[in-house]
Amino acid sequence: MKKLGMIIASISMVLTVITPSMTPHEVHAATNGDVVVNEVAWMGTTVDYNDEWIELYNNTGSAISLDGWTLNATDGSPSINLTGSIPADGYYILERTDDNAISGVTADHIYSGALSNSGENMNLRDDNGALIDNVDAWHEGDNDTKATMERQDPGVAGSDASNWVTSTGSYSEGKGTPSSSNTSGSGGSGGGEACTDTTEHLNQVSEAPDAINVYFNKCAMNQYADAGNEANYNVNLEDRLLKRINAATTSIDFATYEINLPKVVDVLIQKASEGVDVRVIADSKDATDPHYVDRFKTMRLYVEEMVRGKDMVVGTADDIHVFSDSPMLAVEDTNLRADHNLPSSPDDFKERTIMVGNTEMTGYLFVEAEQQSDGTYYSPDNQMHNKFALIDDQWVFTGSWNFTVTGLYGSEENMTNGVLDGNQQHVVEVNSSELSSIYETEFNEMWGTSTLSPSTSNANFGPRKVDNTTHQVTIGGKTVEVYFSAGDDAVGRMAELVKTEADLNTYFTIFAWSDQTLVDELKYKWEGSYQDQQGTRTGFDVKGVFSSDFWNQWWSASVEMTGRTVTGSENNPNIRWANAAPVYKDAEARKLHSKTMLVDADTNSDPTVIVGSTNWSTNGNDVNDENMLIIHDDAITNQFVQEFNARYIQAGGTVN
Repeated sequence: MKKLGMIIASISMVLTVITPSMTPHEVHAATNGDVVVNEVAWMGTTVDYNDEWIELYNNTGSAISLDGWTLNATDGSPSINLTGSIPADGYYILERTDDNAISGVTADHIYSGALSNSGENMNLRDDNGALIDNVDAWHEGDNDTKATMERQDPGVAGSDASNWVTSTGSYSEGKGTPSSSNTSGSGGSGGGEACTDTTEHLNQVSEAPDAINVYFNKCAMNQYADAGNEANYNVNLEDRLLKRINAATTSIDFATYEINLPKVVDVLIQKASEGVDVRVIADSKDATDPHYVDRFKTMRLYVEEMVRGKDMVVGTADDIHVFSDSPMLAVEDTNLRADHNLPSSPDDFKERTIMVGNTEMTGYLFVEAEQQSDGTYYSPDNQMHNKFALIDDQWVFTGSWNFTVTGLYGSEENMTNGVLDGNQQHVVEVNSSELSSIYETEFNEMWGTSTLSPSTSNANFGPRKVDNTTHQVTIGGKTVEVYFSAGDDAVGRMAELVKTEADLNTYFTIFAWSDQTLVDELKYKWEGSYQDQQGTRTGFDVKGVFSSDFWNQWWSASVEMTGRTVTGSENNPNIRWANAAPVYKDAEARKLHSKTMLVDADTNSDPTVIVGSTNWSTNGNDVNDENMLIIHDDAITNQFVQEFNARYIQAGGTVN
């Protein structure tokens, strides 16, 4: 297995150094707007959230000395005394702590002091103290994708919110354009226009026994549909989940990596108040990690709503039973609690001091978790990454979609307006008591028991689980395989399938892929060799789209499949393809989040699609809690072809 490392995607900037021998017109005094704060990585990078950086831009045709200039936050941190100069029509990069934030770009200035993720008011002043530019808030940027906030028009100074966008450019450590032109909110990786229809299309939906319904929240290209098999696309996945939960009469088992959708929380609470048995497994986070601190506060407030139930009283019949891989302590901020109509204090929960990993924590414990043999709790380092719901021991609702605002809508405003501008996702729901029973076995292994009350001592998450489920069922004549991580070697089964069952083609969209065996088996299909930079084209067809988040990470299969060498790969066992495959980085507005592989699509050779929550990586296979479905069916696979072609053409690929 390959390890995460640094890569290079940016071109080093040639710095203009101002010397005393330069003539006066080469360096001049600045006026308001001559230099602007052009881009801010207030969220850090995919490598480290502490790797914050700031870019200044010179709007003039002359170099400007920055000696004596300051860039200060009004709250006192950071407080930066600038030196050196910024070249004509050029950039000046400030990196926090050291020069490691952006590979391939040398910092012009190293500063100290963290940028608050909740926002800063920063003033850029010249050596006379005159205000040159101001940034009064983080109007844009994305902490999930590590996409920077960049100025749409660098020629307009000041902090007009409409002049800031979230970058869709890409560099080694995230989304952004350090030391290069801003993306101005357009494009991704420059692909073609696949489809522009935003109307919801529900074409293949059935309530019948053995039904398998597939939903895509982004557009699909139904010109690639088999007759009468047009896909469901531009679908509001929340509506489909609400419909399924609302129909529950006896039980709901709900496993969620993250949740902050108020309608979903409300309907779960309502069903519990009606007497439906509702069990929820929710992934816990590190409450001090800046990546999650605000989101995890929000999630815990919603989870506490569920724990209290409709009457908001702890320990009554309408409460939802919630359990986690690591314990949750209640949020005590009275204003935030008021926003969720919670009691002003959580003191009706027992205040406890507990050991979580190696950390002692004190607070109001309101969600219990798996305990170690000595009674301490496991840390939240591993991820309970599932996103599935089991309804009445009959319906299985699963896929790549996290039950979040970002995952579907992109923003609170979009959610209010019903605009689906979130990450690219898929959902599969199956009407099968046999498949539901298999998922319930997995749920109960994490829960520790089959009853309503979880067991802290019998629960097993992540690598402590065992392979205890059936892996193949027949649903309406279709062979469906199901694998769970950790323990079932789901990605190993994928590699075996490619090796022994893929005859004609493999297409994929993937968020993160580092598994070496899987990419090597696909290399052999493509060019008949497992060796680095060796092989001859076999005629086997490969097409794919990788998340731009990891396109240039040395461990990513994208690097090997395109035959590249990037920083970090020179001294690691990357096995590059001699014949570069037509694979692309995504051109999505937000994340390409699916983990989907199609094998022998649109052929007579057992068309198969692999879907679920599992990234094809060591964590996805051996550490996290995940689920994967392998569906052998030509019609279902063809529906995924329709969505794949939209993503592929948009990314720059060509479909015959």
